[in-house]
Amino acid sequence: MKRMLLSFMVAATTLAGSASLAAAQTLEAIQSRGKVLIAVDTSVPPYGMLDANMQPEGYDVDMAKLIAKDLGVKLELVPVTGPNRIAFLESKRADIVISTFGVTPERAKTVNFTIPYGANQIWLFGDKGQPAASAADLSGKSVAVVRGSIQDNTVTRVLPQDTVIRRYEDDATAATALLSGQVSFIATGTLIGDKIVKRDEKKYERKLLLGLSPYSIGIRKGDMEFLHMMNTFIYTYRLSGQLDEMSKKWIGAGLENLQSF
Repeated sequence: MKRMLLSFMVAATTLAGSASLAAAQTLEAIQSRGKVLIAVDTSVPPYGMLDANMQPEGYDVDMAKLIAKDLGVKLELVPVTGPNRIAFLESKRADIVISTFGVTPERAKTVNFTIPYGANQIWLFGDKGQPAASAADLSGKSVAVVRGSIQDNTVTRVLPQDTVIRRYEDDATAATALLSGQVSFIATGTLIGDKIVKRDEKKYERKLLLGLSPYSIGIRKGDMEFLHMMNTFIYTYRLSGQLDEMSKKWIGAGLENLQSF
């Protein structure tokens, strides 16, 4: 019995030591190279995009600059896309991911998430002639979402069971499905949805607010101390009003109702 208990204690100590070592290695690697590698998708304005001089800018870029400043190192932005950002994190090609990363149970299996640093509203968009005053109106109707996204989780939870949810690999494909008439509605953030409306304001409109989609910074599994450090940074940015100012600058709205966990 004593041997079993001793073995358990050794295993627990080893696991705890491994987690601490992983965190220490992340911060140590950042400090030794003198720069932090932050993955950002520059194809998702106004969160990440290129200005007239082909320099990155946007909400996520400003967030990355704040973190690099408080870490006391230089910033290197690592270009990523939605599908490959986790792979870049796991392979250590990036130290953290700041890319409007929505928190989902599936993603949480491979990534540790910080407390949210921003949020996007999830709306149902569609043809003005299609009724959608409440979730019940979506019974039997088709709705496009990005597979595995927070929108996917939201519509699955709040819309009627007989709603036809069509899942696509990215925002562009989901939007194309609506524009080509393959689906009646799309559930997405205001950034994508409002662009659809602007394409044809006589045809499309915001239909129904489904919820909020907070986004967090992605950290490698095992980096608990580094995760705590990033949470502390975000907390101070929220208290100081910096995140609220950034949101008003890039998104056009403050973060008064920003959720946390």
